[in-house]
Amino acid sequence: MNICIYGASSAELEQIYYDKTEELGRMMAKRGHGLVFGGGATGMMGAAARGVDSEDGYILGIAPRFFDKPGVLYENCSEFIFTETMRERKNSLRNVPMQQS
Repeated sequence: MNICIYGASSAELEQIYYDKTEELGRMMAKRGHGLVFGGGATGMMGAAARGVDSEDGYILGIAPRFFDKPGVLYENCSEFIFTETMRERKNSLRNVPMQQS
């Protein structure tokens, strides 16, 4: 099953939040669940992706093309869907399969 996580891209939260989110990502991947997320390399989204990635799990990033700049998007996604707008990004979740590819 894919699990969707959209979280803050902020790097100004207490470290415990990032640590626990990365741990969640590791646990998801160990149990065979994939991650669908906003594609960000930093903050809570980046932490979840790093956790899933550390266990070689499936990662689907979804982000508007205008975010495609160095250091903004997580580079190790299994797949990436680019949208033109934030609204399209949100709506694209309706078309994501529950099972990983």
